[in-house]
Amino acid sequence: MNIISKIFKLIFVSVCAIFGNYELYGQSSVPMKKITEDTLLTRIVDCNALFTLNNRKIDYLKNKPYIYAEPYFERIYNIKNDFAVFQIIKRKGNRPILYIKMFKPNTCLKKGEVLEFITDKGYRYRMNNYYKPNCDGYLISKIRRKDIKNLTQGEISSIKLLTFHNDYEFNLQFIEAERLKDELQCLKNNHFKFK
Repeated sequence: MNIISKIFKLIFVSVCAIFGNYELYGQSSVPMKKITEDTLLTRIVDCNALFTLNNRKIDYLKNKPYIYAEPYFERIYNIKNDFAVFQIIKRKGNRPILYIKMFKPNTCLKKGEVLEFITDKGYRYRMNNYYKPNCDGYLISKIRRKDIKNLTQGEISSIKLLTFHNDYEFNLQFIEAERLKDELQCLKNNHFKFK
């Protein structure tokens, strides 16, 4: 009796499931989502390929291992000979930072809001310089989760650096803007394993 009741229950559940699905999808009141080409266009980003892990104790930053992305070498808009290097770095247990070095003599930067990201829609987002005021062209900006959320909403078209004497603008190409956006998304969603 026990085996027969189990078989009967199994048949009853499978028949209910078959007819239940048939009735559910057979009705016109249940909307069916149509898959189009636009819903299939997604990019898969390999975060481990975007960042390099530096685990050698001799190269630690303040006794901690770190990861870093490929640097961006950007030329100042409308000036041929002057450029800057942008790089994203993350140390173990700390927030990611954006490191910038201006290769223009006597570029004096203050502490505070000196870095501005401009999107293709004209939206401007400012970030602070946490490095001491200097005339060597160094800037270090901490990237918070709020910054990542705001910067990944639109396409970044240019980066503006505000100094004491001039404002310098760096126009990003589409490929560089996409890579920067991917790096920020990886920093937001991935938990990198430091050894």
